[in-house]
Amino acid sequence: MKITKLSLIILIPGYIYAQKDVVNQEINITKDKEVSVAKANKVMAKGQILPHGQENKKMTYTFFERKPKEATESKFEPAVINPETSNAKNKEELNAYQNHAKIGFGNFGRVLGELYLNTDQNKNFIAGITFLHNSIKRGPVKSDFSANRSTKIGFDGKYHKNNFKINAETSYENQRYYFYGYDTLANSDYTKNQLEQRVNLFKFSTNFENTNPKAKVDFNLKTGVNFLDDYYSASELDWGTVFNSYFPIQEDRVIATLNAEAYLTERTDNFDDNPTRKRNLYRVEPGFLFEFGKISAKIGFKAVNEYDQILKINKTKGFPTALLSYKTPSLTYFYVGYDGDIIRNTLHSMQRENPFLREQLDLQNTYKNSDIFLGARGELYSGFTFNTKISYGKYQNLYFFNAYDGSTFAPDGVPIVATKFQVDYEDSEAKTDFVQVGTEFGYQNFDNWKSNLKLEYNYFETVKFNAAYHRPAFTGRFGNTFTFSNKLVAHLDYYLLTGLKAREPISGEAVKLKDINDLNAEMTYLFSKQISAFVKLNNIFGQNYQRYYFYPQLGLNFVAGVNLAL
Repeated sequence: MKITKLSLIILIPGYIYAQKDVVNQEINITKDKEVSVAKANKVMAKGQILPHGQENKKMTYTFFERKPKEATESKFEPAVINPETSNAKNKEELNAYQNHAKIGFGNFGRVLGELYLNTDQNKNFIAGITFLHNSIKRGPVKSDFSANRSTKIGFDGKYHKNNFKINAETSYENQRYYFYGYDTLANSDYTKNQLEQRVNLFKFSTNFENTNPKAKVDFNLKTGVNFLDDYYSASELDWGTVFNSYFPIQEDRVIATLNAEAYLTERTDNFDDNPTRKRNLYRVEPGFLFEFGKISAKIGFKAVNEYDQILKINKTKGFPTALLSYKTPSLTYFYVGYDGDIIRNTLHSMQRENPFLREQLDLQNTYKNSDIFLGARGELYSGFTFNTKISYGKYQNLYFFNAYDGSTFAPDGVPIVATKFQVDYEDSEAKTDFVQVGTEFGYQNFDNWKSNLKLEYNYFETVKFNAAYHRPAFTGRFGNTFTFSNKLVAHLDYYLLTGLKAREPISGEAVKLKDINDLNAEMTYLFSKQISAFVKLNNIFGQNYQRYYFYPQLGLNFVAGVNLAL
């Protein structure tokens, strides 16, 4: 499901998108006092043990996007709260461990490994190496014919001085899985090589940011390159650059802004006439920020140029943007706004959402012609935060995943040949009305409990199709971290997706898929400051649910292992 991407575009390291999330946008960006640059956070993002009692830590909002990719396990990893007491000695001991390792094994031939190596955190330059591996030998259909494996290695570094900061990272990821969505009794002649899919992904990104609190012009420059190729000779080279700048006109009152983006993409596939095609997009958005005490405002205008060599498109569209915000004395924000944009759809973004895609995929961008939204966010009382948003608008060229029409199916619609999915779009002139309601509640008790609840409802008034295929009407996640004692930490999370429908390949009618109820739990026992053991249970209800038609997912599975702080 990719609903979130339709309301905002996300910036992923090494794969650049323009971040347009007005929900989390702070209107007041002025620097009214000089502050010293804080020491950089650890490069190691996972596995670190945080000092207990950090009351200044704030809840971060990220509206629920979708279940993790179907080639991997369900996963929820909130920050671990260290059960140790907060004193200077313990903090020094915890900061002494810069590195982390995890190894685990489970049923279905599960192997899980993580390694984080980092340089000294007290220097201006810090760097780290990350290694991740997650695989199963036997899957839900015909044992090893539905196995999967994912391996990633990455390098990242950060250099900061008084007036600027530079981040850079590069990584390589290899995924291997199989197209197992078919009738194994009707067709038992397949070999694993005939069903195999391999995806290689190379990433490099860098970010240059001005951190001078007295700078007359504030700016941030991000650029990144992606290269993806797969087992069927498809590849994509994608280079994206984003530049954000702020020009104070009247101190603390009026600020001019200029955001510019460029995305250069070359796609290669087994096309008949030309194997390599270009798909580029350019976006520029000048605007103004106004700050008048309790009331803040932003106005702007996006000019977006789209070039597509495959579809023979070269056109520019304009989208006005506006945001009005009211701040109460208790720091609760109420806001209303208007937005529009062109949403980039690439081979990489499609495979991240649905890995079981056919060759020579039809790629087109989606147009968010209008988006009217209102919402509120704030802290109701100490430790309890909320964020809610309601949107209504119109999309053009909205896409859905359907079983490939060129596949072979039995009269009852069961696939005889392994199912692959194609991307189908609404008619180019059709306008799809949508309604999206999202809310998030967070509670953080620093002694023993941290909780987060995310709910999202989506409705699409489809024109060409009988339903919004493979887009859940309702998604939710309820995640919790508990600290029971100075030795035991537990995580419990629950996923719910309802309203999933797929197109029956023979009749063309909509078929309702079973609701997804996915409960996961993890227990970690700390033997010492450096050694702990964990047990993780995934899909406790044991449902072989189908996030995508004909592809049942792994039932109840577990993994157990140890964590080492080095």
